[in-house]
Amino acid sequence: MSVVTDFPGLGDAVLIAAHPGHELHLFHWMERVRPLVFLLTDGSGGAAASRTDYSARCCAAAGAEPGGVFGMLPDRAWYAALLAGDAVPFQAAAEAIASESARRRPSLLVSDAVDGYNPMHDLAAAVAAGVAARLLVPHLVYPVTGGASGEPAVSLPLDAAARQRKRAAALAYAPLADEARALLAADGAWTIERLLRPEFAWPSEWLPQYEKVGRERIAAGRYEVAITYREHVLPVARRLLPG
Repeated sequence: MSVVTDFPGLGDAVLIAAHPGHELHLFHWMERVRPLVFLLTDGSGGAAASRTDYSARCCAAAGAEPGGVFGMLPDRAWYAALLAGDAVPFQAAAEAIASESARRRPSLLVSDAVDGYNPMHDLAAAVAAGVAARLLVPHLVYPVTGGASGEPAVSLPLDAAARQRKRAAALAYAPLADEARALLAADGAWTIERLLRPEFAWPSEWLPQYEKVGRERIAAGRYEVAITYREHVLPVARRLLPG
């Protein structure tokens, strides 16, 4: 694993994340690269309260720029599309991101890694893979959870000042302040930020964590139906992936 001390092509990278707040994991990377940032959901979950304003302020603090797709649809709308087998919103997001990014002529695209924790994390990686192939640029991923799929590619250590700025950004992100502190501590992202080479092969059979949780919630009477990898996520991913 190499250690990155400088980033060529300052300002021409693209970041695609599933949910508002994910950008906190790469806050110092954003300070160094100042990417164009895209978010698929608005982070509202079941609370119907968007988090995109917090993410816009986070991006501004790091010198990054929000793109046109920045909380394109509420979380519930994305999940409803998945359950309906509707790939159109995902394809529309990919098209809009590719068109806007192409004007920047990026040299790198970074996205959430496939982790099986949330279907939108995994599909953000699929959207990014398709966009990267269209733009003919390298695609790297970063861990949002401990289950991220990928091989170590580069790492960016944070000095004391960078750690302080990142902590300040996390604390300012009020809806996620406690969660951010716990997640960043768990994956070591307070001290080093990592980019990975994507390695998930999108097999025909796979049992991700979100599917196990969904089945448990159906059994408990909390869900009537749950999103599954084979029936819902994989068909959409295949519409997004290159080739």
